[in-house]
Amino acid sequence: MLLATITYIVIDSVLLFVTRRLSVRSAAAEQRAICRLAAFIANRSGDISALGRGIARFNFVQCVVFVADRVDEQAYEPLRVVVKYYNIERMLLDRAMRSFTEAERAYALALLARLPLGEVTEVMVERFIEDNSPRVGFYALLCIFSVSPCRAIAVLEGMDGRLSRRDVAEILTVISRGSCPVPYMPLLMSQNYNLQLLGIHLVRRFGITESRAKIASMVKSCHSELREDALQTLACFGEAERFCKCTII
Repeated sequence: MLLATITYIVIDSVLLFVTRRLSVRSAAAEQRAICRLAAFIANRSGDISALGRGIARFNFVQCVVFVADRVDEQAYEPLRVVVKYYNIERMLLDRAMRSFTEAERAYALALLARLPLGEVTEVMVERFIEDNSPRVGFYALLCIFSVSPCRAIAVLEGMDGRLSRRDVAEILTVISRGSCPVPYMPLLMSQNYNLQLLGIHLVRRFGITESRAKIASMVKSCHSELREDALQTLACFGEAERFCKCTII
């Protein structure tokens, strides 16, 4: 019994050691890949075939997403070249379609939404909008926002369920990367909860002070579910004090 216990501990410790060594090697490979990606984007040239060398394919995809989250729109063209060369859009779409778990589908789409995507992907992800998992549906929507914010707003209007403030923050992060303008007034004027919520946080994020009159009318509305969000937006504009009495009626 004692011998068996000792043997088990030794084997377990060896496995732990191997796992840690593999983790260290994986982290080092990812660091090198990120450095190569950053250099490729900065120089807009280099050996693209070497970018994914020495690293597992899916780990490389995660590195590309890591870089995409930290660059501005000007860096998107060389990044788009990388995504196309390594067929990353197709890989993540296949991963989402073949997955048997909601978490894996949602993760694949979440990664996809952070990359420069093509119109074909926009069409392909629409099949996930009606997924049984709300998170899968949301990240499919986020992919559409990445390609066409105006199209995504139309899709959002027809979706069931309400966005959380965290969801809105993710949408605004995607919107802020692109050059496609999103008309804020139709969002504020809409009777759809999700569109109004997005509109309020949109004008706050981008400091659209021209929207103050409409935001103020939301604060004055005693039955508006979004009064608190509207009041916080006015506070960002420096005008909340004029409307504070409305919030305690």
